Amino acid sequence: MTDPYQQQPYSDPHRQPYAAPGQPPVPYAGQGPYPTPYGPPAPYGMPYGPPARTSGMAIAGMVVGIVAVLGFWIPFFDIVAALTAIGLSWAGMVQSGKPGWTGQGMAIAGLICGILAAIPAVIFLVLFFGSLAAAGTSCAFYC
Repeated sequence: MTDPYQQQPYSDPHRQPYAAPGQPPVPYAGQGPYPTPYGPPAPYGMPYGPPARTSGMAIAGMVVGIVAVLGFWIPFFDIVAALTAIGLSWAGMVQSGKPGWTGQGMAIAGLICGILAAIPAVIFLVLFFGSLAAAGTSCAFYC
């Protein structure tokens, strides 16, 4: 009686025979005598180059731009914050364009936030001064 659960020995139909002693090894299918195009890999632990630095002006421009967008209703603060965000973001874009620096996306975001904050800030500033001028010419309570 034979055991039906007994494993059969494994045989690979694609297995290539070993080369005879003194003969070059049999190449794999598709392997030619051509060298690899990339060269040898770097040794373990060896860095490929210095890491890129992020522009601090780009980060500051983005942060100030976000604060300017959130505080667009504050009359004088927002004009100063929007102009600061635009200036820092512009300087961050210039700095991140140099080799070895990153942060151009943050600088663009800060520039857009600064511009978007400056538009309603100017409108609110005009309304603020207009309301002060109108309140100064009316004679509602103190005439």
